[in-house]
Amino acid sequence: MKIVIIGANAAGMSAASRIKRKEADSRVVVLEATQEVSYGACGLPFYIAGLNNDLDLVRIRSVADFEKSGIVMRTGYKVEGIDFATKTVFGTTDAEHAFSENYDRLLIASGAAARKLNVPGADKANIFTLKTLQDAEQIRAAIEHKHPRVVIIGGGAIGLELAEACLLKKVKSLHIIETSGQLLPGFDEEFARAAKTELEKYGVNVHLNARVNSFTGYEAVSHVATERGGHDADVVIISIGVEPSTSFAKGIRKLANGAIETDQHMRTSEKDVFAAGDCASVWSMLLNKPVYMPLGTYANKQGRLAGDCLVGKDAPYDRALGTVMLRCVGLEFAKTGITEAEAKAAGIDAKSVSVRAHSHPQYYPNACDIEIKLCYGATDRVLLGAQMMGTRDTALRINPIAVAIDRGMTTDELGFADFGYAPPFSSVWDAVAVAANAAK
Repeated sequence: MKIVIIGANAAGMSAASRIKRKEADSRVVVLEATQEVSYGACGLPFYIAGLNNDLDLVRIRSVADFEKSGIVMRTGYKVEGIDFATKTVFGTTDAEHAFSENYDRLLIASGAAARKLNVPGADKANIFTLKTLQDAEQIRAAIEHKHPRVVIIGGGAIGLELAEACLLKKVKSLHIIETSGQLLPGFDEEFARAAKTELEKYGVNVHLNARVNSFTGYEAVSHVATERGGHDADVVIISIGVEPSTSFAKGIRKLANGAIETDQHMRTSEKDVFAAGDCASVWSMLLNKPVYMPLGTYANKQGRLAGDCLVGKDAPYDRALGTVMLRCVGLEFAKTGITEAEAKAAGIDAKSVSVRAHSHPQYYPNACDIEIKLCYGATDRVLLGAQMMGTRDTALRINPIAVAIDRGMTTDELGFADFGYAPPFSSVWDAVAVAANAAK
């Protein structure tokens, strides 16, 4: 059987490697538009910050590594269309040669591209997005040059990580422009407000409800104009999310944003065609439908399970909860599942409870407060979601709650789970248990 995979990053290469382990005789051909394969894009803000000075550490495996396992790697092959009737993929190489590749089964793992702003002046120099290794090199070089004035457009997780990178690089000034009324979309307002306060404590200028109208300057950007005023800038970083790279896949069923719609087995609307990673939907456990959540964790999980599905094994992935964590300078944030507002928008009767508890006993040094907000069913108290923040010992505490939601636990069950206890790590009642036992 011949399996063609479009895209050579997390989802595509996880699938390719899995197929060769499970069905060594299968012919696996990977088509990648660029010359880079298998790298950890989540590590790029920390390279920009100087916390890692070796970009090769972000590269996970090389083309040669994959070829040793029997995978046919074709880099510089840009897919431009698919004929689903004849089971053929076609496109153009870097050398401008046309190519076509037939398949028995196809995996689309083409990822996503950074969204750009379509406003006057958006093509000026020193306006960047962050998606590739080359993007990271260019941004780092730009912000290390004369400690410039920087404007970050977008207040999501990546925007906040880039803000920390700029602070570590001691830029001259730093502004964050966000079109909505809060930072950290998806979190409740009190968590977003804490992130804003934390950034402002370090001299970051945060502008909410502000939309960019234009960029001005001679050849390079020098000014950003918004509905609420303007800001001088030597470097602009646009961090407003991603767009699924699926324009070549015409005729296949997609979500409104262009992501390929898949079922729990990563199957698409076309026979023998699967999709995984940032170009595709993932199945929400709580909402029981395909949604778009472009996270590296899902790309890797979907890729591995898609590899099984491509060789005919039953390997569904229907347990996505949207678990995320990040650091914003001196604060850790984490979220899993849905908020009360999201639950009610989906027709789920839900309640919330918020608590503040110590990370460990105050008689042991460096205890800190952790704020936890749980969402749960109003009548059955089945866990639906959680948000948390604290200066340390916080983000990883989201993981037991994600497991509890995955297993359908109630707040009562989580509150009496057998958590470990020792003064350097936790109080006798862990902060997670304190929050769960506060649910009524």
